[in-house]
Amino acid sequence: MDKRIRRYGAAVLTVGALAGAGLMLADGITMPTGPAAIDTAIGGPALPSGWAPNGWAPNGSAPNGSAPNGWAPNGSAADGSVPAGARAAATRPAIEREPAGRATRNLDVAPETLVPRKVSAAHPARIVTTTIGRDGRPVIAVHTANNRAGAVSQVRRAQRTTGAVGVELDVPVKVAAVGTGTDPYRGYQWDLDAIHAPPAWARTTGAGVTVAVLDSGVAVTHPDLAGQVLPGADLTEGTVGPSHDVHGHGTHVAGTIAAAAGNGLGIAGIAPDVKILPVRVLNDNGAGYMSDAAAGVVWAADHGADVVNLSISGASPEQSMTTAIEYARSRGVVIVAAAGNERQKGSPASYPGAQPGVIAVAATDQSDSVASFSTAGGYVDMAAPGYGIVSTYPANRYAGMSGTSMAAPHVAAAAALLRSVDRTLTPAQVEQALESSSADLGTPGRDDDSGYGRLDLTAALAAVTPPAPATPPTPSPEATTAPDATPAPDATPTPEATPTPEATSKPDATPTPESTPTPEATPEPKLTIDAGALRRWAPAGNGTYTTFTVLSAGRPVPNRPVDLCVSVQNKPFTCTSVRTGPDGQVAQEQRAYGPFRIRLIVPSTEITAEVTYALS
Repeated sequence: MDKRIRRYGAAVLTVGALAGAGLMLADGITMPTGPAAIDTAIGGPALPSGWAPNGWAPNGSAPNGSAPNGWAPNGSAADGSVPAGARAAATRPAIEREPAGRATRNLDVAPETLVPRKVSAAHPARIVTTTIGRDGRPVIAVHTANNRAGAVSQVRRAQRTTGAVGVELDVPVKVAAVGTGTDPYRGYQWDLDAIHAPPAWARTTGAGVTVAVLDSGVAVTHPDLAGQVLPGADLTEGTVGPSHDVHGHGTHVAGTIAAAAGNGLGIAGIAPDVKILPVRVLNDNGAGYMSDAAAGVVWAADHGADVVNLSISGASPEQSMTTAIEYARSRGVVIVAAAGNERQKGSPASYPGAQPGVIAVAATDQSDSVASFSTAGGYVDMAAPGYGIVSTYPANRYAGMSGTSMAAPHVAAAAALLRSVDRTLTPAQVEQALESSSADLGTPGRDDDSGYGRLDLTAALAAVTPPAPATPPTPSPEATTAPDATPAPDATPTPEATPTPEATSKPDATPTPESTPTPEATPEPKLTIDAGALRRWAPAGNGTYTTFTVLSAGRPVPNRPVDLCVSVQNKPFTCTSVRTGPDGQVAQEQRAYGPFRIRLIVPSTEITAEVTYALS
């Protein structure tokens, strides 16, 4: 195995093609010559705004090397110490893959031991409270304190919250990437051939399946993603609607999964007919918090995601994420995450990849060896290409990047393809099919480098596709007997003739118009709720209005029965049955004497929306 440390700068290509140009990578490797135009390359013009060398900022810091306001590198406290209750980054915890039951975190510890010694407006403490509602849905609340006394007081209040399962300091997360058909750049996509994707497309391209990309957003205007990206949510801003991406990491991940194939542009995605549900949980520098990622998992599960991709990395686990993963899996959602890029640092565990219920993905290179940066560990489930991956990038460009961030979407796309051929597969069955069919690398059997092996998409589909060679011949003879049905006129005997008229008779045709309500039932799954910002501040003592709009195919649904529910200070919801107005809206006024939640439920469906308020 090549142990050299390989890194790529962000090589960015324009959509336009220049025949004969090659893509030069940072370690001197030239990708196969083909139609490409180098817009930004190593030693060339400056990288896109917001990018540091190698395509990401060290330890998730801002491009100038400083940590973003409000958090410290690697999940440490503001003074550099590791918060009590969190592991030092170099410690490899034992990973229990299947939780025995619902765990709790820090509900009985002294609040003073959780809070860093120094808390200030420049280095606030973010306290995350995770509760479970009566409907089993996780609710993740974040409160910020600008001094230590306030932080201790907030932790104490949070520990007494009804239904609480976790109280903890928020864990910083960052991107897990190292910068680096007839589609012009298809020749650069060595990864598609390595996982045997083209033969798999004869079976399925993923239509009808949705993959949520929890990341820095997605550039929805990229021509290779046209029509592939659904309206999503921005949990860094608390808004819903069309996504955007300044950093570029999320757009790269989305393209690997679902870039259009055979459209004469750029690249081909692994599941080109899959829809992308973008959930922005990282800021413009590719940094964020675990609590936002956890809330994103819950939001994605509530909004139709079949698979969730988490190409992010944090230094320690958070109960909010554990609870969110359990909730999503209970709704049939497959969770895929990057294994981490810190092999050179002794392979500390990376979260959420190391958490139970997640398919943790290591990275491989063109030689089918584990990439030299890919974190090893007992939690690694499998591997996929993650070295020199060319994919979509903002401003209608393409970039080559490396990292387990790039490996994870290969497996997320594969999980989506499996779901498209068998919608009944559970998350555990999808994981079993992917792992049992993977190509063994290195030491025979499972190992900490590549888990059960490198993704083999064609083999994975074969593992879930029932063999059907004997079935087609059986209908064929029965189909040939159809001519025997023509002598039916000869069978003029009234007994045999009577069934025929009854089958063709107009009374039977009349039920057909009666079945016309079927089209009216089709819009039912397309119902959505526009709630605006999902997290808001409410001035203490003031009244607030929360307005929900029920939509079908983007149009208001008037006179629709709904349940409007209120929960104050995490008490059980009180619900009232109402109907939407002519504009499809319902509104709730609530005076803010404490944190509260307003939820709208559309009965007889799984459609729900919730707005969470904290006191300002």
